[in-house]
Amino acid sequence: MLPSTAAAQLIVGNIVNKATQQPIPFVNVGLPKRGLGTVSDEQGHYQLRYNPAYAADSVRVSSVGYEPRMMPFAALLAGANVGLAPLTVSLTDVNVVAASVYSRTHTLGLDKPRPKFNFSLRSNELGTEIGTVIQVERRPSLVQSLHVVVAKNETAPLTLRVNVYRLDSQGQPTTEKLLQRDVLLTTSPQTGVLTADLTADRLVLTEDCLLAVELVKSSGPGTPDVSKLYFGGALGYGGQCYARLASQGAWIKPTVKSNVPLLGKKLQVAFYLTVKD
Repeated sequence: MLPSTAAAQLIVGNIVNKATQQPIPFVNVGLPKRGLGTVSDEQGHYQLRYNPAYAADSVRVSSVGYEPRMMPFAALLAGANVGLAPLTVSLTDVNVVAASVYSRTHTLGLDKPRPKFNFSLRSNELGTEIGTVIQVERRPSLVQSLHVVVAKNETAPLTLRVNVYRLDSQGQPTTEKLLQRDVLLTTSPQTGVLTADLTADRLVLTEDCLLAVELVKSSGPGTPDVSKLYFGGALGYGGQCYARLASQGAWIKPTVKSNVPLLGKKLQVAFYLTVKD
């Protein structure tokens, strides 16, 4: 799905805050229709390999806290630097729920993966993602923390961004992120559970969502080998697994071959939330 090495060219640029001209870290840059994209580094610098035949396509540039931009790819080729405007949030009526209402603490998602039932990211490109639908049992649910089960890791340390996406009316992931800041996790050679505290975010879920991890940085030399990083998983009756190859790319449902009927079971990745409801 990526352009051939012979045809590919490289564009290099920077993503900055349009108001302050300060660099924006870990910005998603990609051609949604091509499954081609990348993520900027901490200094807002990005490199994107592309095929010149894609000049008539559109490119999407987005980051939490900023207005996303959809622009002709030809315009990006003409001037590789991009400014994003800070997002203006219009306040609406808010229903305040007393903290005492959230009395039960429990987990949502797959917290007990099956042995040897593991998943890996689908490509080595920055921006590749894998996630699972979190089914919210009681609404509203106040998120306390998120967890990612690493079953095996034999590659260099990787930085993963955790994203929580709103679903559309058909249950498909949208581009809207419910978590309004970058939450980063770094893998290590040890297996176990990577955890992030979200109590300060006051993230309240009133609907199902997609909990995903996205590759945004590799600490090792060269291209990271994501095939050596495994997340726990299972085949069960919980939320559906989704994946995408590159930044801003289309989401797909991984499939499984089986000699017996699945009876409605779905592939699940061992990502879960601790909530109060």
